[in-house]
Amino acid sequence: MIIPRDFLVYCVFGFMATVVNMLSYEILYALLGLANTPSVALSWLLAVTFAFFTNKFIVFRVKGRKERHGLAAELMYFYLCRAMSGVLDVVIMFIAVDVLDLNHTLWKFISNLVVGLCNYLAGRFFIFAKERDQTP
Repeated sequence: MIIPRDFLVYCVFGFMATVVNMLSYEILYALLGLANTPSVALSWLLAVTFAFFTNKFIVFRVKGRKERHGLAAELMYFYLCRAMSGVLDVVIMFIAVDVLDLNHTLWKFISNLVVGLCNYLAGRFFIFAKERDQTP
C-alpha cells in the first residue's frame, strides 16, 4: 500500500498544529487557570488558523483561486468542517476531564488524534479537493 504524499505532509503539519493546540491549551488551562472548555475552544482557534494556511499552501498545494471557489469560500468551508471537529474535541475533553476526571494532557493528545483524522478526510475530499478534468 502506497501512502499518498499529501497524507505524509499532512501528518507533519498536523503534528505541528497539534503542538500549537496542545501548547496553547496547556498555557491557558494549566498556567493561566482558564476553565477547561474555553481553553479548548481558544487553543482550537489558534490551531485551525495555523492549519488552514499550511493545508492550503503546503499540504494540498492549492495555489491561487479555484474556478468555483475563492479564498473566502475555502476559508469558510475549512472553518465549518473544523467547527464540527472542534465540537467533537470539546465533547471528548468535557467527558474525559470534567466528567471522568482523567488526565487532561493524555486526553488532549487522544482527542487530537481522532480530530486530526476527521480533519484530514475533510481537507482531502471536501475543502481542498483537486479539480477533476471534466472533459469527456
